[in-house]
Amino acid sequence: MIADLLNMLVGLWLAHSAIFPNALGLGDPALLAGAALTIGLALWARQSDTSTWQSTTAVVAGMSLAILALAHQIIHVSSVLMFWGVLSVGLISAIVSLWAALYRPDQLANRADEVIE
Repeated sequence: MIADLLNMLVGLWLAHSAIFPNALGLGDPALLAGAALTIGLALWARQSDTSTWQSTTAVVAGMSLAILALAHQIIHVSSVLMFWGVLSVGLISAIVSLWAALYRPDQLANRADEVIE
């Protein structure tokens, strides 16, 4: 759950850096670090998640961000593609990570059974 919450914060930071790219002045190495952090936190969260599709989605989003950031360092990638790519990865990883942190169906079912009895 903690890894999911941290991954949500990384996703929000990525969305912020897409909207305000020069606010922190970090550039492409920070995007690669954000991609690596997203992948690492999603793999860590996978161990405690009740369903694994959220962490799989976050891993795929992080890998696509890493590919996009590496391509941007090697060749010129359109700034529109960079904006939408970083923004979508940030929002997707933040949403699925928060979903995984908050949605615990086993705990909800146990509480419902206690109320009925």
